[in-house]
Amino acid sequence: MEKSYYVVTFKQAYLELLRDMTSRLDVAADVGEASATQRMVVAITQGGFGQDVVDDERQAKERFLEYLFFSSEIDFPRTSEVFDQYFEMEQADEFVDLDDEQ
Repeated sequence: MEKSYYVVTFKQAYLELLRDMTSRLDVAADVGEASATQRMVVAITQGGFGQDVVDDERQAKERFLEYLFFSSEIDFPRTSEVFDQYFEMEQADEFVDLDDEQ
C-alpha cells in the first residue's frame, strides 16, 4: 500500500484556542507569532481498492484530530468540518526520503 503525504497548516483560530486554554490553566506557554505559520507533514496509508483522494483527505483530517487528542489532550470532534475550522491541508506534490538508498 502507498502512503499519501499532506502538509497541515495551523490557522489563527487554533492558535487563539491554545492561548485561551493556556491562560485559563495559568500555564506559561509561548504561542506567539512564530507559531502562526506552524506546519506539519503528515502521512497516511491509502485505503483499499476503490478509495479516491477525497476519502484519504477526510481520513487524514479525522486521524490528525485523533493525533492531537493523544499528543496534547485537545479533544475535538473528529470531523472534516472541525478540522477545516482550525487547520488547512494540502496534498504534498512530491515526497523525497533522502535517507532512502536505492
